[in-house]
Amino acid sequence: MNKYQFRGVCVAILAVISSLVLWTSAIGKLPLPNISQEIVSKFDNFLMDFYAPSSQSQEVTVNEVTIEDLGTHFARSTDETRIRASVTQHLESNSNAPIVHESASELEQWGIARAWSIAIPSLGIRAPVLLPSMKNWSSRAWSMLEEQMQVGLNHGAVAYPHSAGPGRKGNLIIAGHSSPPTKSARESEFGSLFAALPDIGVGEVISITTAGSPVSYRVIEKNIVSPQTTSILEQQQDESILKLITCYPVGTTRDRMIVLAEKIEQ
Repeated sequence: MNKYQFRGVCVAILAVISSLVLWTSAIGKLPLPNISQEIVSKFDNFLMDFYAPSSQSQEVTVNEVTIEDLGTHFARSTDETRIRASVTQHLESNSNAPIVHESASELEQWGIARAWSIAIPSLGIRAPVLLPSMKNWSSRAWSMLEEQMQVGLNHGAVAYPHSAGPGRKGNLIIAGHSSPPTKSARESEFGSLFAALPDIGVGEVISITTAGSPVSYRVIEKNIVSPQTTSILEQQQDESILKLITCYPVGTTRDRMIVLAEKIEQ
């Protein structure tokens, strides 16, 4: 590089430096735009939302199949529960809390299935018959079984979980309210389902309808027993017997009325 080229480079550098100094001093004198605090707040919120951890919703399907093998007894239930859960990264969430779908019915949560229906034409009684799972009966969790039965009684008549199926050898044992013992029962259309049961006569017909055809039983006996008489829940293998249980006298829970009926052979 000769002295003329060197001089040209120096002049160019000085020109750039002079331009930067000039622009810097000029910008400092320019008035800044007036930005309101509302706009600043909105921009800050946008940045916070943009960098916040995102949540991911997904469909989680849980299939639960329970099959109780009771030999000559009837009990087979299939429960499918669909749970929609939101999977969110959150430091304060409780990972041990159970996830229950908000639309899952009370019956599903208690392991109660709609099984059959009962009709007593002479008394004008017609209602669904619900069947609880065998879990509480098999584990002898009697207090939980009682709660499970009470939940079911708000939705119809309830068969004891160890019952024989309609028309099969053994005892089909079905309970129903004669009067509502609780607030939830008073709000239920089935709170007084068996109120007229004490009026049933020997020889009258009771029908249990399954997915197939109705199974008919004829009343052979009525008894009054104390609530402590648990022998009414015992099973047998010789006959096809229907037992209906309700509180007696109507309006109290003092005793239990037991109506026995035997299958009418076709």
